[in-house]
Amino acid sequence: MTQINKLTLALLTAVLGEPEKQSGDEYLWQCPLCKDTGRDNLKFNAEKGVLWCFADESHAPQILKEILKKGKLNLKPVNANYNRDDRYKHIFSIQKQIEFKIYMQECNEKLLTIDILPFILLKKRGLNLSTAKDVKLGVDMNKKRWVIPTFQYSTERANTILGFEYRPFNFSKEGLTREKGTPTGLAMINSYKPTMEILAVVEGYFDGYALYQHLKEQKQIKYYHIVTPSNGIQSLLKHVSQVDFSKYKKFCLYVDNDEEGNKVAEKIIAKYPIFERVTTECGCKDFNEHYLKCIKNSLTN
Repeated sequence: MTQINKLTLALLTAVLGEPEKQSGDEYLWQCPLCKDTGRDNLKFNAEKGVLWCFADESHAPQILKEILKKGKLNLKPVNANYNRDDRYKHIFSIQKQIEFKIYMQECNEKLLTIDILPFILLKKRGLNLSTAKDVKLGVDMNKKRWVIPTFQYSTERANTILGFEYRPFNFSKEGLTREKGTPTGLAMINSYKPTMEILAVVEGYFDGYALYQHLKEQKQIKYYHIVTPSNGIQSLLKHVSQVDFSKYKKFCLYVDNDEEGNKVAEKIIAKYPIFERVTTECGCKDFNEHYLKCIKNSLTN
C-alpha cells in the first residue's frame, strides 16, 4: 500500500479518469501498468489517502512517482475510446474521415465566396473570415445552415472529426442539430502544439472561436489550447476527464455567467481544483458577448 500527503480523489481522477467502480470510500480503476481486464486492480481509499494495486505492490509507488515527478501530472488520462465502441467504429474509418473532411472543406470554402454570410458572422458574432478559415467553420447553402466541425480532443492526433453541429443562419439555438450516429466528447477549437501551456475550456463553439480570434489578435494563441464540450454544458464535467493534464501548466474555465454555467463551474472546480474560473465584471453572459460588446467596442472607441 502506498500513502502520500494530499493524495486526493480529484488528483487521481485528473490522471486516471473516472473510477470504474466505487464501494463506500474505495474507488477502483484499471491499473495503467497491469492493464487488467477486470478493470479493478487499482484501488484508492479516499478516507485514508491510500493507493494500492492488488496484482503488484510495486505499481502504486510507480504511479505516484509519475504523478509527483517534477510537480506535474505525467500519466495520461483514460481518454474516450470511441473507436473501441462498435457503434462508432465507422466514424474512425479512413473512408468516413475522408468523407467528413471533404464536406468540411467544401462548406468552409463556400463561406468564403458568399458575401452576405461573412457580414452576418462579423456583425452577430464579431468573427472575421480569417478565423472562420482557421477553425473550418462553413456553410451548407442547400440546407441553409452553418456547419461546425467537431474535432476530437487530442494532444497527439490532429483533426479527427467526430461529426458536425448545425445551426440556422440566424444562429438561433432553435433548429440546432448535430450529426446523427456520431460520438460526443471534448472538442478542440484549435489543434494542440507543444508551445501550448494553457488549457482554456469554453462552453460553446462560438465562445471558443471568439477567444481564438482575440488571442490571435493579441499574439498569444500559440500558448492556448481551446476546447469545448460537443454536446452542451451539462456534459462538461464528464468530458473533462479526457484531458491530458500533463501537457499544460495552467487551466482556465470560461463558462457562461448564468445559473447553469455557475453550477457546472462549481462542480468542476470542486473535482479539479487546478481550474481557475475566468469571469468578467461587465455583466456579459459569455465570452462571445464580451468580445463583441466590450473588447471590440473598446478598440473602435
